[in-house]
Amino acid sequence: MKIMSSAKLGAVTVGLALALVSLEARSGTSARQTTTLRTLYGLTRTSELRAAHTAVVLVDFQNEFVQGRLPLPEARAAIDRAAELVRWARRSEMLLVFVQNVAIRPASPLFVAGSESTAFVPELRPGDADLVLQKSILGAFSRTNLDRALRAREIDTLIVAGFMTHLAVLSTASDATLLDYHVLVAADATATRALPGAGGEEGVDSRLMQRAALAAMADRIAEVRRVSEIVTLKVSR
Repeated sequence: MKIMSSAKLGAVTVGLALALVSLEARSGTSARQTTTLRTLYGLTRTSELRAAHTAVVLVDFQNEFVQGRLPLPEARAAIDRAAELVRWARRSEMLLVFVQNVAIRPASPLFVAGSESTAFVPELRPGDADLVLQKSILGAFSRTNLDRALRAREIDTLIVAGFMTHLAVLSTASDATLLDYHVLVAADATATRALPGAGGEEGVDSRLMQRAALAAMADRIAEVRRVSEIVTLKVSR
């Protein structure tokens, strides 16, 4: 049986979720409730985390999404929740990974190396003990050495937060699952933007896109939990 790449898997799953949510919005009635693949496969929810084997991965918390060319409507709220997650992770002595998108294409309109818009937001800047890496496309594992760095530290569980939910966060979570990490996505520490219609379809507003992306990940890729839930999990060494 041919296995889909993470990018194709994410695109298909988001497409299905968007179709479901769009149908509900247009009809004005609730779509029939179904179970997730995680439930059907018997995948249990996390009740305890081992700090020495858990990393919080913060993807693309950069000024481009706040005051640059890609402002996200819920960016500030997501940053606040991510800052709460970071404070908890530091107290718990977990590894923090800060991922920064930096363009490699000359004359790029976005994420220009050394620009203020490419810098991390002030509330979420890495410390000396944190792992920092750069990427130029998709998610945290895309053409980076993140997997090698995590395995060297015996990390097997990731908590993912960041921008944008439908793209870098989804790609990071999908790749991590395919690499056999256990993945949690901090739902309210993510945000995304509205997208124009494609293939003759209507555009998708940011709230609908956020719901669809989170639903897609929650179906099979990751546990999707709010920060308030994650920070109350039992933590051991």
